[in-house]
Amino acid sequence: MFKIINKQLLNQDIKRIDIAAPEIAQKFLPGQFVMVTPFAGSHPIPLSIVDADERKGTISLIIYEVGATTRQLGSISINQEIYLIQGPLGLPAHVDKCGLVVCVATGIGAAQILPICRALKKAGNKIIGIVGAKTKRAMMLEAQMRIVCDEIYITTNDGSYERRGLATQLLRSLLEKQTVNRVYAIGSVEMMQAASEMAKEKNIEIFVTVNPVMLEANGLCGSCRVQVGGQMRLACIDGPHFNGREVDFEYLSVRMDAFKETDEWGNLKAPGSPKSGELKILPKFLSGILRR
Repeated sequence: MFKIINKQLLNQDIKRIDIAAPEIAQKFLPGQFVMVTPFAGSHPIPLSIVDADERKGTISLIIYEVGATTRQLGSISINQEIYLIQGPLGLPAHVDKCGLVVCVATGIGAAQILPICRALKKAGNKIIGIVGAKTKRAMMLEAQMRIVCDEIYITTNDGSYERRGLATQLLRSLLEKQTVNRVYAIGSVEMMQAASEMAKEKNIEIFVTVNPVMLEANGLCGSCRVQVGGQMRLACIDGPHFNGREVDFEYLSVRMDAFKETDEWGNLKAPGSPKSGELKILPKFLSGILRR
């Protein structure tokens, strides 16, 4: 049912796959994601939809192979099928015509912000993009971002490509020089926190995309809980996009470290967490409920 139509190696450990998923492609709105289960018995993982072609009935995902499940997904060949894809899930990003918008992304965040940039541009906004990476080799989707943005700034931590420095340094410079109406930021917790503090100083609206651990993405387990505006919210059903000026980033940092993936998803370790055997049972139990 979910056949891989095309597969592309973007750089080391990062791949793009195009998948036949006509119902998801038809319903997708920018900013939504899917839960992907590569094989029967695999743990589902959340992945943002980078692109959707309603006419062809396909969706595109970016895979960063950092754990067992992402490596399983990356190993599936063209014309083979993925076991299960659920979605689209989550609330779409807030998109309307507001004027000058700065979209900041670092690392894999470029894959998440690209469809939002397209939607903002289609809505009639001027888009300034800031894309950051640790090195030139780690830079993602630069060409696609250049197409959709009216202006774009590229930065690398080590200075191996374009400007040396952090994406937030460029953001601060832009906010000082131009009248910006809104900011979107997707990347590390530290980057989004810094961007949100800058936006708050300038009284500018900002939206961030959070990526805590998700076990089932239907609001049942609470693993993706975050604090926004002093209230507990679930990234899977209330997000993953939130007002950056209201997100508790310290709490988010704790949640991001709540589970650590080792050689396989079953071997999860965290201080004070259940034993790994208990954690193996939970995803399978939830998965069983969702398939009934």
